[in-house]
Amino acid sequence: MFAKTRKVIVVLSSGALLLATAGCGGNAAPVESTGTSPTPTATASSSPPTSSPSPTAKPTPTPVPASSKGPAKNWPVPQMPEAAKKNSEEGIAAFTKYYFELVDYTVLTYDTKPLKAVTQRSCYLCATQIIDPADGNRGHGGWHVGGKTDLTVTLAKNAKGNAVSTFSFVREETRVYLPDGKLQSTIDPITKPKAGMFNLAFNKDGR
Repeated sequence: MFAKTRKVIVVLSSGALLLATAGCGGNAAPVESTGTSPTPTATASSSPPTSSPSPTAKPTPTPVPASSKGPAKNWPVPQMPEAAKKNSEEGIAAFTKYYFELVDYTVLTYDTKPLKAVTQRSCYLCATQIIDPADGNRGHGGWHVGGKTDLTVTLAKNAKGNAVSTFSFVREETRVYLPDGKLQSTIDPITKPKAGMFNLAFNKDGR
């Protein structure tokens, strides 16, 4: 029985996934006891009892996109669609698209946990061009702007347990800012589609 997650094992993308190094409530308070019991009275109050206020849900913080003025804030983590959990060609294609959504999220936030959860370390380019640079950038104060990927899955195949997807993609220009807000560098956009391939495997033990 397969678990409902996948992990990327191999990526071939001609070094196109480079991520640059950026500079190095509502509960009511309890009533305090006075230490004495009040004397009961025989006269009932004519006022209706007051109801306790219902707990108020905290509003979801508004996402703020990255710009020259600062990094992305409150950026939502992409959620794996149900289709991507299926052991089928449709599932392979859906997972490939989801993976690149995580790549874009990692570039903007330097949060690598969601990407690590679906990536094996043996995926060399995933580790050295995305995860490791993002981990190194986190906490330094710099940030990335842009770099969104436009992906097309060209083939999704699942034969005898060997799940493979091939794809092509282009990317927006990426700007890298230092902690003081100065533009450090610009990564040229990818306007001519780059080709890549994933070998995928279901994660059977949930790790």
